[in-house]
Amino acid sequence: MQHIAPSKYMIIGLSGIVVGLVGLLPYAYFSMKHDRALATAAPLFLPTEAPKPAQTPTLVTGKPVAISIPSLAINLEVADGAYNPKNGTWTLSRNKAHYALLTTQPNNESGNTLIYGHYRPEVFAKLRKLQSDAQVTVTTDNGYRFTYIFRTKEVVDPANTTVLSYEGKPRLTLQTCTGAWMQNRQLFYFDFVSYEKL
Repeated sequence: MQHIAPSKYMIIGLSGIVVGLVGLLPYAYFSMKHDRALATAAPLFLPTEAPKPAQTPTLVTGKPVAISIPSLAINLEVADGAYNPKNGTWTLSRNKAHYALLTTQPNNESGNTLIYGHYRPEVFAKLRKLQSDAQVTVTTDNGYRFTYIFRTKEVVDPANTTVLSYEGKPRLTLQTCTGAWMQNRQLFYFDFVSYEKL
């Protein structure tokens, strides 16, 4: 049996220790980097409650009972307006505007509100003088006032009922008669601006 000198044992032992320490160096290096990163990282804040869902707009609506166009000095009561399919006529009066019950009530979300009236000085004859951006307000039976702004107008045949099938942003349409024999319909379109509780 070969005899190994004590100095060789020491060399072998030291070599093992050195190899072990060299193997630990990468672990120590990455461990220190990790600890440093944790120490400098921004603190993590976790929510204490679940996030609230996005709020959806609340529908505000009501049946029209009055209409005002300050620039034309128009202030009218608005009565219900119904279509009679037997004789093809709409409810009309000599001194009131009428809300077409087939259309959407004034609201802050969508649809067309149609208010119509005779081409008479007491009702809508002055609509022809409307200027761009003129404002109109509609008051409802439940105490809201809706404000609209005038955008455009057009003349249509009485058989044209597209105004009744409108879909889109909330708007107001005013209608009266026009033409040499009042045979056509003039439509005035207003964009919704705002509403307020009275």
